[in-house]
Amino acid sequence: MYGKYFVLFAILFTGWFLRKINFIDDKMNHSMNKLIVYFAYPCLIVHNIGNVDMTGRLVLDFLIGFGISLACFFIYGAISFGYAKARKFPSDCSNVAEFAMATPNNGFMGFPVSLIFFGEKGLFLMLAHNAAMNFFIFTYGTNLLNRNNPERRKPTIRNVIRATFKFLLNPNILALIIGFALSLLGGILPEAVDEYLLYIGNVSTPMAMIFIGSSLATADLRKVFTTKLVIEASIVKLLVLPLVTIGLVYFLPVAPLIKSIVVLGIAFPTAATVSMLAEQENQSALTASQILVLSTIASIVTVPASVNLINLLF
Repeated sequence: MYGKYFVLFAILFTGWFLRKINFIDDKMNHSMNKLIVYFAYPCLIVHNIGNVDMTGRLVLDFLIGFGISLACFFIYGAISFGYAKARKFPSDCSNVAEFAMATPNNGFMGFPVSLIFFGEKGLFLMLAHNAAMNFFIFTYGTNLLNRNNPERRKPTIRNVIRATFKFLLNPNILALIIGFALSLLGGILPEAVDEYLLYIGNVSTPMAMIFIGSSLATADLRKVFTTKLVIEASIVKLLVLPLVTIGLVYFLPVAPLIKSIVVLGIAFPTAATVSMLAEQENQSALTASQILVLSTIASIVTVPASVNLINLLF
């Protein structure tokens, strides 16, 4: 298992090195992000889900995984809020820290890791976890980021509908819907098209790790490793919430793989989406970036440990 992790993080450090020598610049990094999110990952999802022999059991497992994950995300939001309040995080960045603690990188890191260690069904269930996270982001998350805005509007039916549309228009969710449809229709894609999707999809894992490594190269590590709020938020993100999740799902009467993916999903470091949304809402994007960097570096140790613990328990 650690050999596979060595390869993943060796690619991550390749991205870090290429950024340090200015082989990768901001424009190239941004372009990689767009290519992965809007094209490569959707191709991978359509290929993998479209070739699944879809059964009622698989659909039910997906819905169960989505439901459990969504419930867990709102519990994470409550825990993060309680922790930030108890530790008296500064009000100007507490909302971002809470969001960073509750939102894992279950796309860029979650998709390749779940595919490597739990196979195509693991990826299928991680998609359910990712779908739940996107719903959480565009409902609770966006409202949380506006908590400090004195002119923020109260939640309305219109806002909920808008959040639902954002959720459905996410490229990975659209790819999931297309993949579902193709699977139910019995794999009608021509072989050449399916092979094209596979080739494009296969670049997503190495490119995602290069992107993460390149993003880490721009951080001021001295501040990252010495800021108390960042350290505490990273500990909650990588250790506390996964352990809480184990307690939440351990006795549930569902398939062990569903439990495994729900726990693995929250064990990843903070999602880059938090920084991007914080910047859009004029909130403390620096706080989100620092938590992202420290949690990503620490995940080199914690994520393999989480996979080992999951295999022991489930």
